[in-house]
Amino acid sequence: MGLKKKQLQFEEEILSDIEAEPDLPPRLRSFPLFELPSEIRLRIYHFVLFTPTRKSALQRTGNVGASAKKSKPLSPSSQRVALFLVSRKVHDEATHYFYSTQTFRVFPVQDFLKMPTLRALPRRHRPSITTIELIVGSSWTAPPRSWIVNQGLGLHDMELARTLKVFVQCDPSHPVFEGFRISKDFYTDFCGQLLQKILERLPGLVQVEFDAWPSVEKNGPLMARLLAETRHAQKKVLWGPERGWTDYDDHHKKHDNNDADAAFDALRTHPPEAIEGLANSLQTVTLKS
Repeated sequence: MGLKKKQLQFEEEILSDIEAEPDLPPRLRSFPLFELPSEIRLRIYHFVLFTPTRKSALQRTGNVGASAKKSKPLSPSSQRVALFLVSRKVHDEATHYFYSTQTFRVFPVQDFLKMPTLRALPRRHRPSITTIELIVGSSWTAPPRSWIVNQGLGLHDMELARTLKVFVQCDPSHPVFEGFRISKDFYTDFCGQLLQKILERLPGLVQVEFDAWPSVEKNGPLMARLLAETRHAQKKVLWGPERGWTDYDDHHKKHDNNDADAAFDALRTHPPEAIEGLANSLQTVTLKS
């Protein structure tokens, strides 16, 4: 039998085998995601966006405030990007859910949190943000020049922002800072003016939550100024979990200021020009039992 006849016979056998096979199942329909209730869709987005596959994803990169300690672990970036690329409608819903569930810092501090600050966020995502955080105390002798409230910060775009968290790392009006600070009221005035400008630019803000490190007194000069600005703006005052303040604290009760706590909290803010002096001051404080 010639080569050509063998090829024709082989093709006929293949065709007969195909014709003898049962019909293939119909192609599966696309899953009707948008026929599900919105609550279930958001739950699906949550699993995709916040389900880590590596133990390293559970490690916190920051150590200050709610933006570092309360942030959700993230799924791998490839998994998140894949979700955003499914369709425009999925992208819009998933990105809105992602940005609305995160706490974003107004300005950066020196704890190397990977989450971007407000100025670094794309403008199209600002309307989704519901919670932001201002951390004060870092660089208390020379606040960064970039810490200014202007149009570029984008606060006016955050129409859904309802909560501002304020975390106070230290109060430089404490006596242990004498000799290292510019003046007793310098940082208090700086933070008060900063908070005032932020409150003026957030159109839908409802409440301000305060928290702090151990040395910060609720009735100290810095906290008193921040509370006054908040109440003047007619915003509700809440208290964060770390310091343990409540509405029922005695405002006139003066806690024992611990000089060692104040110096230690100042060291944790890492202002380079103050570390050596404050470290020396730790040797002279009197610790009370």
